[in-house]
Parts: sequence; structure tokens; C-alpha cells
Amino acid sequence: MSNIIKKQQVTLVRVYTDDSKGHVSDILEHLQQRGDVIGTTIFRGIAGFGGHGHIHQTQLLDLSSNLPIVIEFYHKSEKSKELMSFIHQQIENAHIISWEVNLSFEHLN
Repeated sequence: MSNIIKKQQVTLVRVYTDDSKGHVSDILEHLQQRGDVIGTTIFRGIAGFGGHGHIHQTQLLDLSSNLPIVIEFYHKSEKSKELMSFIHQQIENAHIISWEVNLSFEHLN
């Protein structure tokens, strides 16, 4: 059995938000169950600020849910557009960036 490196062009999507309204778990569930996304990573920031310039940051032992969060996933371009539309419906004033990238992955024969 040999391994083959395959390449595919996909759209990488990055969503900047916070979890103050609890919508992150809903989006994660949608991406997993209905979005047909292979994988998603959610990063929680320790500090940041958005369009209003208000700084959100954590202190030692602070369990604030209003910290910056980045949701990142990739998919084929046409499906990524659908998923970005869904996220815009879920998050008011969502900040989403996306770009085409080359995905390289190992495929077992």
C-alpha cells in the first residue's frame, strides 16, 4: 500500500466573533452535521477589539464569554459561499474573510 499526496483547491473561511450570544456551538453543529465540513477549528483569544474599539480581554481566572473567537474551516468554493451565508444569518454584523488556498493531503491507496 502506498501513500499519494493529493492537492485540491478549496476556500478557507475565517469568522471573527465572540461567544456573548452563545451562537458558536450552533454554528459548529451546523458545520459538522449539515455543512459537510471535514474539520473546523475554533480559537478563543485572550484579548481583542472589534469595530467599536472596545477592548475585550481576560484576567487570571476570568471565565468571561465575551472574548474574541475565530472559527476557521475550509470547503469547496460553492459550498463555502452557502456556509458563509448561513453564518451571516446567525451572527449579526459578522466579520468573515475567505480566500482560495491549495489543500495538500495524504491519500492511502
